[in-house]
Amino acid sequence: MASDHTIRASDVDREVVVATLRDAYTAGRLTLEEFDERTSAAYASKTWGELRRLTEDLPSQPVLGSDVPGRRLPSAALSSTALPSHPERSNGTVPPVRHRPRAIAFLPIVTLWLVLALASRSAHDVVAPTVVLIMTIALLSFGRRR
Repeated sequence: MASDHTIRASDVDREVVVATLRDAYTAGRLTLEEFDERTSAAYASKTWGELRRLTEDLPSQPVLGSDVPGRRLPSAALSSTALPSHPERSNGTVPPVRHRPRAIAFLPIVTLWLVLALASRSAHDVVAPTVVLIMTIALLSFGRRR
């Protein structure tokens, strides 16, 4: 069987290893110096072999290659704590993520803006800034959704 220790590591692989190291540090298995040293090495790692060496003395091993399209991971690896956890329903499906509307965060700014605009007695001083404010809120609220 061919070894996969020379496969180039992805950013996801590095983050999974850092999460494993963080869990080990939190559990008291690594000192702060060891955690810092291994985390730096994880971010500098180029291959899966280099990443595996950073966690070989820990009880929980990260699952590398979870971001490779079409790669079948063993069912034990899917339940590993090294992978990001998702809350599951009893039927095994993942519920949709609910996003809080970003426009609510701008409510204090809009309120202050309206109070200042109403305090100004000239309609000419209010129209242009109000249009700019509405466009900015629309871009920030709806323009960056994924």
